[in-house]
Amino acid sequence: MAQDAVTQRLTPICVGQFSQDPEKARKLSELKKTSFYERDDYVKAQGWATMPGEAKPDSKVADACAKLLFNQ
Repeated sequence: MAQDAVTQRLTPICVGQFSQDPEKARKLSELKKTSFYERDDYVKAQGWATMPGEAKPDSKVADACAKLLFNQ
């Protein structure tokens, strides 16, 4: 449960980092063309799921973020 709470708190940061990407429209289009199983990898590759101060992206945040972005 604690990990789920952390994911819920960090996912808006991921979405915010996406929103600041100057190529967000093109990248959102690319995200929507990727398969369901590759979406979290796409989000991680863009750096949106890498939290400030962290070296690596968070997989659970990437998954939740991809779901939110896909439904925009």
